[in-house]
Amino acid sequence: VTGTWMGSTTVPCTYVPSEGFTQQTLSWSVERDSSISAIFRRDDSGDHILLSKFRGRVSVPKQSPGNASLLIENLEMPDSGHYTCQVIWRSTDNSLITKEVTTTVKVVKDTREVNPPSSYWELPSSLH
Repeated sequence: VTGTWMGSTTVPCTYVPSEGFTQQTLSWSVERDSSISAIFRRDDSGDHILLSKFRGRVSVPKQSPGNASLLIENLEMPDSGHYTCQVIWRSTDNSLITKEVTTTVKVVKDTREVNPPSSYWELPSSLH
């Protein structure tokens, strides 16, 4: 997934809700420079943003079962990294099932803003 600096991006994480399985916990973590940090956790007690630099910038849809995607706003260059979504379900027989998916996020500066098209700088010929 590529996001633009100061823009927003959605890191996808979706599943088909199955009868007899209840989502217990959902957690998001990011790996960067070989260290892993927990970002977000949703459990019975609510939503917790665990990394202060993401506070106020990340959210996960509440009302859409099966959609655990992470929306990151006001992207910063250091937000690039490998994001892992982990969902744990409890089944009717009380066993736990865990699934994980990892997505690479790359934050780029918008090249159009950094290098405006050359025609932008050209003066009308009548001014030469």
